Amino acid sequence: MGLQRTMPSVTLSLRLLLAFGCVAVLSTSLLGALVRFEWRRTENERFDAQVQGAKDGISLEIRAEHDAVQDILRPLCKHDAFVDRTLVDLEAGRLDGGRRLALAQLVPEEMKALRLDELVMVTGTGEVLGAGHDPSLLGTRRNDFASILSSKNPTGRVRPPSLYDGKPVSAALTGTCAAHAGNRTVGLLGARHIQPVLERLSKAYGVRLALEGTPDATVLPNEIAQQIVIDEAAGLRVIVAKSRLDLDRHLETLDHWILMTGGVTLAVAILLAFVLARSLAKPLAALSHEVGEVVAGEPRPVTVRGTPEMRRLAHAFNKTLHDLAALRQRHAALERIAAWREVARRVAHEIKNPLTPIRSSVETLRRLKNRDDPTFDEFFDEATKGILDDVHRIATIASDFAKFARLPAPRPAPLDLEDLVRTVVSMHSVQGMTIELVLTPCPIVRADRDQLGQVLTNLIQNAVDAAQSVTTTPHVWVILEPEGNEYIRLRVKDNGPGVAQDLIPKLFEPYVTTKMHGTGLGLSIVQRIVIEHGGEIAYEPQPTGACFAILLPCAGPVATETTSSIPLGE
Repeated sequence: MGLQRTMPSVTLSLRLLLAFGCVAVLSTSLLGALVRFEWRRTENERFDAQVQGAKDGISLEIRAEHDAVQDILRPLCKHDAFVDRTLVDLEAGRLDGGRRLALAQLVPEEMKALRLDELVMVTGTGEVLGAGHDPSLLGTRRNDFASILSSKNPTGRVRPPSLYDGKPVSAALTGTCAAHAGNRTVGLLGARHIQPVLERLSKAYGVRLALEGTPDATVLPNEIAQQIVIDEAAGLRVIVAKSRLDLDRHLETLDHWILMTGGVTLAVAILLAFVLARSLAKPLAALSHEVGEVVAGEPRPVTVRGTPEMRRLAHAFNKTLHDLAALRQRHAALERIAAWREVARRVAHEIKNPLTPIRSSVETLRRLKNRDDPTFDEFFDEATKGILDDVHRIATIASDFAKFARLPAPRPAPLDLEDLVRTVVSMHSVQGMTIELVLTPCPIVRADRDQLGQVLTNLIQNAVDAAQSVTTTPHVWVILEPEGNEYIRLRVKDNGPGVAQDLIPKLFEPYVTTKMHGTGLGLSIVQRIVIEHGGEIAYEPQPTGACFAILLPCAGPVATETTSSIPLGE
């Protein structure tokens, strides 16, 4: 008989909650990671597309600005009176000081009106007649200007930054036009500086623009940059750079919202998992409770609300419960009949043993009386004494059997087993006998004090008798210790001869004993009391001596159907 108890396992509801929770966590985490990855990839692609779009747009804008400078100047040389009068005066030799002064004042006004950064009126020989951006050029002769006007089809060009006579010359988009009359030429050289154009386009497109080779062209670690070639021949390039700080802040905000959304989704998923786990586990828990009550002896039909499968399970369980109750009743009746047959057989055997000498003594007395045998009186005293002893033995058997049959049901109450063990042991302390107590603090149990006292008295007395029968130093151990939080284990050991191997299976049967005195009902009564308290008792083989172990629940005996005692008469 095993007396081990397993620790409570994790409940089905908790298992389902953990399983659904893990699925919710994994699915939410995976979905959040995928959404985050895809969203970040989309944002990065959008950012790259913005940079590429800015580059393409700026390239078009710069070309348009370049073409606009040329388009502005070309009509002036063809149709504007401003250039025509100057050409006529130059050809007629009428460009005196007054006329030159007028041109020097008129060119800056035209430059402002045309929204140019530079405007120079120059003759075919390179003489500067007017300079809107630099009055110091008036009257000077510039061969580079003359070279530009002498080309067959003067057009605009891109001018890289440079130095002229020690002065810095800004990078610009230039345009050129020329008017001819005879061997005389008058032209206009106009320009728009690239830097203001880049500043305007930088604000318009939200990027940073810088000419290559300038300090501002250095790409920062947090920027994405591309290059625009304005003029390959001039070696003029523009760096288009866009900071990733806004993108990173946007992605951080995105991660924050994904995390919050994932957290809310996870909480909702766990809540749904909790509800689902309870909805699945609650009917099963009800069935589990009912199964426990079947074992405890109080089966009741269960009503389950839930899925059709759970309802079918409940119906099957209720049918099984009904069949089990009927089977239990039939089995209990058969067991009672079998038990009483065996008890009746044993009682009859025990009573028959003393009846045989009683019958023999009575027959001998009758025979001596009929013969008027002189030894009748002598034999009468001896025979009647034996008959009285056998009658007393029969009365003892009947009394012990009545006590066994009429054993009342336990009346459980809070009980301190340590105190009870000390009390019973003190009653068995005799000279020359050592009873050693090994007590571990135990919780209070619900039990019948008188019946457990009877159990301890029987086991300790048996141990004392066994130890005293074979050794001059008898020793008995009584060990009490908790078994987990719900059970208490009690052992009674001795250093006696132990129990024969062939007798162990029949130890707890009525009228089984190895003593010269007694009826063999002691261990049967002990087993019945222990079982009615919801416990277990077993014999544990030892190298020397015997050991009986009892396992009792702290909660006390379960509610069971009380078997009424069968009156045996007086």
